[in-house]
Amino acid sequence: MTGETVVYRNDLNLVPLRKFTSTEIDLFFSMCNKLKEQETTTLTIPFNDLKKLSNYTPTAKARFIQDLKKVYSKMLQLTYTEYSGLSFKSFVLFTSYEVHAEDEYLKIKINPDLKEILNSLTGNFTKFELEELTHIKSSYSKNMYRLLKQFKHTGHFKINIKDFKERLDIPENYRMTNINQRVLTPIIKELGFIFKNLNINKIKKGNKFEWLEFSFEPEKRIHSKRQLDMTSISKSNQNIGREMTPEWLKNNNHASINHKAIEYTEEERQAFLKRMNKNK
Repeated sequence: MTGETVVYRNDLNLVPLRKFTSTEIDLFFSMCNKLKEQETTTLTIPFNDLKKLSNYTPTAKARFIQDLKKVYSKMLQLTYTEYSGLSFKSFVLFTSYEVHAEDEYLKIKINPDLKEILNSLTGNFTKFELEELTHIKSSYSKNMYRLLKQFKHTGHFKINIKDFKERLDIPENYRMTNINQRVLTPIIKELGFIFKNLNINKIKKGNKFEWLEFSFEPEKRIHSKRQLDMTSISKSNQNIGREMTPEWLKNNNHASINHKAIEYTEEERQAFLKRMNKNK
């Protein structure tokens, strides 16, 4: 699985993966990986390939088939919406799903519009290492991982708490104490190995927490010829979803409380990487 990536337009980050378990998130994005740069809308994936990509560990075939069944029941509920002023269009992402237990392969068919999201990339896209994703345990951390990857070159991301709950599929009745314990603490513990100096700022408006501000050490840009070509193609569209230093960061006068980052030693980081590499 070394070097396998998932790439898609940033818009897909707006689609909440409702009720997806950690395993189901891994399987879903492994399928997205296999659909990357494919001309067809129908794809056949052997069980062994899907298990390897998703770092799937249970060995019983019946368990794997049951997990495939569960992930598709949730994939059927995924819809994508594009807006243009007051007008919009919505569509389901996947249209057909066949599990062939005897021959051990999965056959999936996607909406042609989803193929465009996965393959027709401009300068506004999210890219991450599939192996990193599959080694993260918490489903909240997995979803936060891909959101932060959208802003990996700025190291800053701010989101309204209501939107944060929507994006990560957090129960509506969770108060900030619940979010601290069950969502933010696992995010800091797990993603601190990947996003250096990760810190979460909880910003109040009056007596109520309104915003979460994530900051970390940004990644250096590595420009390939293809990236440069895509950037030039998308100049007219770069005001949508692009990575940039926002005005709130330049003039941040909000009262805030920090959810402090955990300091990791280089030895701890290397141990984490070793755990990632053990299944290669």
